[in-house]
Amino acid sequence: MKRRHEDTADCPETLARAPYVLPGCEMFRQRSVVSGLDYEIFVSVPDSEPPASGFPVIYVLDGNSDFLTVSETVKRVSRRPQATGISPSIVVGIGYPDTESYNIDRRQFDLTRHAPDEAALPDASSGACGGQDAFVEFLRTQLQPHVEAVYPADPARRTLMGHSLAGYFVLDLLSRRPEMFSGYMSFSPSIWWDRAGLMQAVAAMGRVASPPRLHISAGRWEQELAPWQDLEALSDRYHQIREARRMIDNARELADAIRLVAGEEAVKFELGADEDHSTIVTVMLCRALRFVGGR
Repeated sequence: MKRRHEDTADCPETLARAPYVLPGCEMFRQRSVVSGLDYEIFVSVPDSEPPASGFPVIYVLDGNSDFLTVSETVKRVSRRPQATGISPSIVVGIGYPDTESYNIDRRQFDLTRHAPDEAALPDASSGACGGQDAFVEFLRTQLQPHVEAVYPADPARRTLMGHSLAGYFVLDLLSRRPEMFSGYMSFSPSIWWDRAGLMQAVAAMGRVASPPRLHISAGRWEQELAPWQDLEALSDRYHQIREARRMIDNARELADAIRLVAGEEAVKFELGADEDHSTIVTVMLCRALRFVGGR
């Protein structure tokens, strides 16, 4: 698409254009020694003096899409931590090379252990599933040690954040490896991918001695139509999918199940009052950050 004023001669008061580089951010590529797959890693570091133990670290899945939203939000609200309850933090986005937003095939492979539950009417996809174990090892044995060796990071304060299928991964990892992170944030999790397996894994956790904090949220309009939606413009399959996936009910029920093993104070479920699947992160992010970062 041709931009207006493509030539600065058309707009004489404009002297030059250049790409904008986000201050305090950098990017590097890291290859998993287990899978051989490459990851694009984005890092934002606060410009303030770190505490003696280091900054908390927020690991953001789907980094190509969500890193900028999270890093800029954290930078803005942590300027006054006494007022906002959110401390300056390092933000690490975990993304994929040659990707501008979501890499559907790679994320589906990395975030799952098997194919989805057919009863939940999964979307058409490449069918590549089952790379979760290798991805977890990459996080545990490569990315976390690298971040903590290079940046002023506190290894005792790690948070993992994911939305949708990445939100499902957050909950699945919590149920199997709760010690990997001190906080977990799951936005509109796709629990429908394997609800039975996830509930079974949570039930088998046993009581956690030092439970991490978990914030789960879902949008008010994820199980029914929002007032601004046109009923006649939506297909029958659209309605069937919303009914089968039970986005709100699944999130609330899983939060209740995790409370039984982690304790009442460690888990918080919130419903975004006027939100949908696509708006939940931007609206609920600060509430989630405040909860998982509070002790």
